[in-house]
Amino acid sequence: MDRGSEVRALTEWIWLLRSLEGVVLVVGGLIAFASLRAYRRTHQPSLGYLGLGFVLVTVAAAAAGAIYELLTHDLLSAWIVSTLLDAAGFLLILYSIAAPTAPGPLLRSSGSPPVYRPTSDDGPEYHGSPPPPSP
Repeated sequence: MDRGSEVRALTEWIWLLRSLEGVVLVVGGLIAFASLRAYRRTHQPSLGYLGLGFVLVTVAAAAAGAIYELLTHDLLSAWIVSTLLDAAGFLLILYSIAAPTAPGPLLRSSGSPPVYRPTSDDGPEYHGSPPPPSP
């Protein structure tokens, strides 16, 4: 079966696919960067898992293109690797949302507003009451 005309028709649109994958890389990279940065500030494990999940999903987009364009020109191989990375990334994102979290300085009990809990970072001026509001 000759698929030459189908392949030629697809190659005319390859620039669109590459552009869309570039958008996915930029947006996914920004989301991964923001969530990993938030993890560094808060040390909340769920934000770390969220960031790693978005890293994997973003790498999946790049891996599919790289495998197809640079290594094998085998669409099935590229698709399988991309799908495995996507699945692993989405599982990490799901875990970051569904996993129980360790309490931080602000604890929230069911339905009540946040309660301030002192931490060692409050400094020597802490005297048992919440810090004054920021100006």
